[in-house]
Amino acid sequence: MDVEWDRATTRLFQAAIKVTVANQRGVLAKVAAAIAEAGSNIDNAHFTNEGDYTTLYFTLQVSNRMHLANIMRSLRKIPEVVRIIRIKSAPS
Repeated sequence: MDVEWDRATTRLFQAAIKVTVANQRGVLAKVAAAIAEAGSNIDNAHFTNEGDYTTLYFTLQVSNRMHLANIMRSLRKIPEVVRIIRIKSAPS
């Protein structure tokens, strides 16, 4: 199914992402700061620890696809981020 964003809308949309990071002190703060600096709000967060790595699930408020892409691009610049993908919805 193809989806197209309305260019004239000012409504915020929810988008879920999964971010795998190195399990190190301060990484969550770096990720949250990058999301905030990109102009987004975190609606929901869920975390799972997998030894040396932690998987962070976020539901974010975004204005459009480009906004989400910019957020993901800024997260990829964080050295501790190993992988980031968009998901259909965050686990409960």
